Amino acid sequence: MATYTSIQGQIRLYDDSATPYYVALTFDEGNLSAPEGRARPEETPILHRGRAAKGVHYISGPDAPILEPLELTFGLRVQNVLATAQKFRAAMCNPDLAATWEVDGDTWVSTKGGFSLTDGDGNSFTDPEFADSKKVCVNVEILWTLNSVAYGFKYGAVYFPPDQQSLAESEEGVIISATGLIYGTITEITSFTSGTES
Repeated sequence: MATYTSIQGQIRLYDDSATPYYVALTFDEGNLSAPEGRARPEETPILHRGRAAKGVHYISGPDAPILEPLELTFGLRVQNVLATAQKFRAAMCNPDLAATWEVDGDTWVSTKGGFSLTDGDGNSFTDPEFADSKKVCVNVEILWTLNSVAYGFKYGAVYFPPDQQSLAESEEGVIISATGLIYGTITEITSFTSGTES
């Protein structure tokens, strides 16, 4: 038996084209942090005169926790290849709000509005589009592979707010600290989604 380490990992950002475009992150810090699942509505116990033995049931709270974004973070060293740095920045959800979202000449499509979530009553619904049409999302996938055994996660509809991405200098390099907000589903994967690298 062995255990995965950050050495075996890779992170990719994907768009929602028919054959998705992706950017594979090189020199990421191996420090991704993200949840393993979405929240569910709170449940409030209703008791008869304050006593559980005399009758009790739960009522489900609002579905807001299902729709609230969850945080995903990772770090990345900036390479001294200008095209690579620009490609990564563009893939971080169109921070310049360009009329056409392009990553290295490829037109990307937002992943928001394409995931099936489950409400507090157990019914499926599609995650809604943003009210702000300039906000776009990517899917983030991370996969660890050791001795040909792969394990990872897909985080759907991740938005990277430009004001929550930061740069920091150090003697070892310039580090981007990336913070994303997950709006879609969180699923286990054993291989990367097939696509075309931008």
